[in-house]
Amino acid sequence: MKIAQIFRSKIMYSLIALLLTVFLFVYVNSEHLSGNEDQSQISTSLMKNTRATIKKEPNLSYNNDKYYVSGVPQNVKVSLIGPSGLVKAAENTGNFQVVADLNGLKPGTHTINLKTSGLSSEISARTDPEKIKVKISKKGQASFPVQVRYDSNKIAKEYAAGVANSNRQSVKVTGARTDIKKIESVVADVNLSDNVKKSVSRNVLLRAIDENGKQLDVTISPETARVNVPIYLASSHKKVPLRLVSGGQGVDGKKYDFSTDTKYVTLTGTKDALKKIDELKVPVSLAGVDADEDRTISLVSDRSGITAVSPETIQVHIGVKSDAKSSSSSGSSSTSETTSSSDSRYEPSNSSSSDAVSSDKGSSEGSGSSEGSGESGSSSSSSSTSSSEQKTDPAA
Repeated sequence: MKIAQIFRSKIMYSLIALLLTVFLFVYVNSEHLSGNEDQSQISTSLMKNTRATIKKEPNLSYNNDKYYVSGVPQNVKVSLIGPSGLVKAAENTGNFQVVADLNGLKPGTHTINLKTSGLSSEISARTDPEKIKVKISKKGQASFPVQVRYDSNKIAKEYAAGVANSNRQSVKVTGARTDIKKIESVVADVNLSDNVKKSVSRNVLLRAIDENGKQLDVTISPETARVNVPIYLASSHKKVPLRLVSGGQGVDGKKYDFSTDTKYVTLTGTKDALKKIDELKVPVSLAGVDADEDRTISLVSDRSGITAVSPETIQVHIGVKSDAKSSSSSGSSSTSETTSSSDSRYEPSNSSSSDAVSSDKGSSEGSGSSEGSGESGSSSSSSSTSSSEQKTDPAA
C-alpha cells in the first residue's frame, strides 16, 4: 500500500515531469546543433570558388544609323571564376554582357578590347578572345529580289522541274556601302538529293553574292525564305521541226548557208512545256569559218520541263561564199538567208532567241569582223545542266 501511495503522490508526478523536461531539452538542442552544422556546410559550399565557361554574343556600341560593322564573331567564350552561388546564377540567367565600345572611331579596320558588364564584383571574368578585329564602313541599304537556284542534274531521269518559287519576293540588305554595290544577286540555294522525284519545299538561308559568286559579309532581312521546287514526271513526247540559226559572228566578207538531213526532232518533257514549243532552233557557230565545213552539233533544249532531245546530235554543212557587196563597199554588211535541203534556213540569232544549246565538236569560239554576213549572236546556255541557273518556264 505504501508503494502505491508513493506512485500516486505529487512528488512522483513532479519527478516524472522533470525527467521529461530534461529529455525534451536535450533533444531540441541536439537538433539545433545539427541544423546549424548543415547550414554551415551549405554556406561553405556557396562561398567556395568555382569556374564556368559561357558563350556570349558581343554587344557593340556605335552609331548604327551611320556605320556598318563587319568581322564581329557570332559568340565569344567568357570564363567566370567566383563564389559558386554567384557563378551559377550568372550561368543560368546570362544576365551580363560582353561589350565593345566603337564610339569615336572612324571608318577602317580596328582592334577592339572586349569587356564584361553586369557581373558581381566578386566574380572574375575573362573573354576568349580578349580582342577582336572589326571593320567600320559607311552604311548602305538596298532591296534585292530572291533568286532560287538548284542543281537540275540531281533530278531523276524522265522527271523535270517547274518554276521554283519563294515566299520572299524581295529582301532588304544592309552592309558596307561598297559591298552593297558589289551585290549581283541574293540567292536561295536548294540542296536536292540524288535522283529526286518529288517536289521539294524547305526553309533556305539567303546569301548575297557578287558577280564571281563570292558571298558578301552583309545582313539580309529576313535571312531565310521558304522555297518550293516543283518536280513532275516528264514522259510526254512531241515531234517538232528543226531550224538552224547563226550562233555567232562570221568572218568579214563572207556569207553563209546551212543544211542538214535532219528535218525533225523529238522532244521529251512535261505536257505543259511541250505545248509551248513549235520548233527547235539550233544555233550554229560561225566563228573563224572561212570555207565550207561539216560539223557535228549536239542538241539540248534550254526550256524548263524538257528533259531530252532525239536525236542527240546532227550533222550540219556550212556553206561559205565571198560577199561581193562587202568587197566593193567598205563598212557594209549583208545577210544571206537561204533555204537548205532540209528546210532549215540561216537566220541571224538576234532576231529570235534560241531554244537549244549546240555543241560544235572540234570548233573554237571567237569573234569575226562585223562585216561578215552572219549577224552577231550567241548560243544560249542550258538551265537544265547548270547548278546555278534559275528556271523561268513553268512546267506541270
